[in-house]
Amino acid sequence: MKQLSREHQAIAEQKAAFAHFRPALADEQSAELLRFYDCLDGAVSSLILSELHMRQGERCKALKVLPELQMHSLRHGNEQNLKALAHLANAQAFAWKFRKNILAEKSGKSFAPRLDDFRHEMREALCQLEIKGSEAAALDEAFGEVCTVLRTGGGEAQLFDFIDAGIRSLESLRKTPGRGAQAYIASWKLLLVRIVLALAAWTAWKCFHTTCRCAQSERAVHGAVLAVASIVFAA
Repeated sequence: MKQLSREHQAIAEQKAAFAHFRPALADEQSAELLRFYDCLDGAVSSLILSELHMRQGERCKALKVLPELQMHSLRHGNEQNLKALAHLANAQAFAWKFRKNILAEKSGKSFAPRLDDFRHEMREALCQLEIKGSEAAALDEAFGEVCTVLRTGGGEAQLFDFIDAGIRSLESLRKTPGRGAQAYIASWKLLLVRIVLALAAWTAWKCFHTTCRCAQSERAVHGAVLAVASIVFAA
């Protein structure tokens, strides 16, 4: 029976997961957020392909076999990494355009109780992933960093400052020799996870302050977890 290549299968699964999350981010006041997300989606695809090729090349090198495959794989891995960096640069530009148009929050309502509920919902969703407890804790810790931004008085603007810092860190990491790929949940993956979970938190924050968006909150939880899973399980 004919099957997709490992590269096509990995990207098909990642694209499907990211497409499920995308509608929760539609903002009626700006198209920049979806443009940012589409660039991020492209970056994730390129990073996955980069790692698949780089690992193939590194295996050949470690075992001293198939020198032509080694050279081909490492070259394509580096090319995909450069594509990912270009996507990240575009994503950062669109995120900054969106960030500049954010108005100062005027609501006196406390988001803290809703944030606690949202984190619990996210934990229940993460619990369904087939990963080790230590890995689930690492993902929850990443979301905890997002929650800290909102728990310490931050709002919509500060979330996008957090996202911008995450993109900068990811760009720097992917320019290092190790690419942030050494740990089981690689550092580059955890940086992407933080960005995706920050977007989910933005959706919850926006729903809390804009009631017409409340239907998006549940979609954000499940969509974000699918996107996170596509990052963690790929490559």
